[in-house]
Amino acid sequence: MESQSIDHAALLPLYLAAATAAVALFAGRAAKAATMIGLAASGAAAIWLAAGPTRRTFAVDDWFSFTADETAMGLAALFAALTLLVAAISGRTESEYLFLLAVSAAGGITLASSRDLITLIVAVETLTVPLYVLVARPGRDGAEAGVTFLIASITASATALMGAALLYSAAGTVHFAGLAPALAEAHTGLVAAGTALLLGGLAFKLAAAPLHSWAPLVLERAPLPIATYLASASKLGGAIAVIWVVHFGLAAGAGAEAGLVLAVLAVASIAVGNIGALVQRRTVGLLAWSGIAHAGYVLAPLAALSTASGRENPAAAASAALAYAVFFVLLEAGAFASLTAVRDDGGRIDELGGLWRAAPGPATVLLISVIGLAGLPPALAGTFAKVAILEWLASAALWMAIVVVAGAVVGLAYYLRLARTVLLGEGARARPRFTVAVLAAGLVLAAASLAPGLVLEFTSMSQ
Repeated sequence: MESQSIDHAALLPLYLAAATAAVALFAGRAAKAATMIGLAASGAAAIWLAAGPTRRTFAVDDWFSFTADETAMGLAALFAALTLLVAAISGRTESEYLFLLAVSAAGGITLASSRDLITLIVAVETLTVPLYVLVARPGRDGAEAGVTFLIASITASATALMGAALLYSAAGTVHFAGLAPALAEAHTGLVAAGTALLLGGLAFKLAAAPLHSWAPLVLERAPLPIATYLASASKLGGAIAVIWVVHFGLAAGAGAEAGLVLAVLAVASIAVGNIGALVQRRTVGLLAWSGIAHAGYVLAPLAALSTASGRENPAAAASAALAYAVFFVLLEAGAFASLTAVRDDGGRIDELGGLWRAAPGPATVLLISVIGLAGLPPALAGTFAKVAILEWLASAALWMAIVVVAGAVVGLAYYLRLARTVLLGEGARARPRFTVAVLAAGLVLAAASLAPGLVLEFTSMSQ
């Protein structure tokens, strides 16, 4: 029997992330240094691969399960960078903590390159399962958050698996390259049911409504560094999973069904997230609820597939959604990291009054992140994120563009309230920590604002 050839170079970032996890578990006091070095090496390997030709491995006929192209490797580098940031702001931690972080990062790196349903779902679970333990910090609140996250995640995973099984039965393959054309000729009811279940289950990872209720509770009660990871790397994983399934697997054969499901999820998320954020008085709660609205903005370009004009260019929809997701998670990571630098918990919004005078560095990064999430200059990363999706929606689904603009206008109310408190309020006291990590996050946000073309280029799905 001829053995399948494997391109080990394509798997190098994954190998390095997995090796980092193994070393961290047994490194003792050197675990943090080993984790930082290993994740940096994994990210560097991904950037090196992104600059070269596309590599593919694990082939079945002409279909591949793992692809290392510019987009996938750019996202792999982003997963490594986000995990590196979380490790840096976690302070003194146990080896097991760093092991779980590195395992989750390995899942994210695999997810970015996955090109079949099995690889994608396994990668999503590898990204998510370590978080069950990391969320459950000692104490009643941590245990409650961990159990809530566990039960909701298992339910969503079972739903996604059922959807994947139905699509497999309809198409006879799990590879995206074979799934897309086969679904066009499959039983319509079977395709619709499979699409709804799969996308609904995966939307949980993005905290999209109506599978959103876990996010505010878990983010508020998890340690702030883990909340940072949940709000950035974990949500990026959910966005990639949905975009990959829609773009590679469904757009050609089930575009209308997928678009209808995503339209419902997008509108519900924008409405629920903004309403929930408006009434929040706690900082993490506000960011958690507004993150639900941003999940709707990520899904909005894909929802345009429900219209005939939207289905004419599904690659543009996927590119707009992915670009928004990348800008969003960078801003979320900046907001949570700067908050971690000045507090052990999120606290109330009014407790951040005058933070800009008490801790200028972290407060500046927090302001840039919050203003960017509102979509306003000078934090141009958020502005370009909104432009990326509105430019597409204006020509493909004008009604959805109106929903996004309305949601963004509502978002100004709570984001500007938070920014005003940080800048002009009084009473905040802080002893900043993790200065290097927070400033590094701020520099990345500045780079994304000054050179958004770099993000738009590697998130383009037309390459």
